[in-house]
Amino acid sequence: MARFEMQMDTAHGVLFLADSGSLVSIPSETNAVFVTATDDCLAFWVMHYVDGASIVTITDEACQTANKKLFSGSINAQSGVVTLTDSSAFRYLNVPVPQGPMPIEIWAEDDKNPEWVWIQIAAIRSI
Repeated sequence: MARFEMQMDTAHGVLFLADSGSLVSIPSETNAVFVTATDDCLAFWVMHYVDGASIVTITDEACQTANKKLFSGSINAQSGVVTLTDSSAFRYLNVPVPQGPMPIEIWAEDDKNPEWVWIQIAAIRSI
């Protein structure tokens, strides 16, 4: 089991978890719902920096709280690494994962301005 946790102040309230390959397809309507996804990228909301910081956790462990599960799906991680980035393409975190389809579940305590977001991915690879 592995867990990465970051407290983040972002200029824009949207983050992306995507295959680290150079050509990913960004979801077109990121403001439609809390999480939007394409085959190799998902976008999700966090608090805008003027509202405070959000805590983002990426782990292979299930969330143990009774808060809202807001997404259940998968992205294709062909490169074997998924990257957490912002809308300016700043890479906060690279996570080694098995190559191929990767199941993902996301929880948050609020679907508009979440103070925390918990992202469970199927597996984290040892490096």
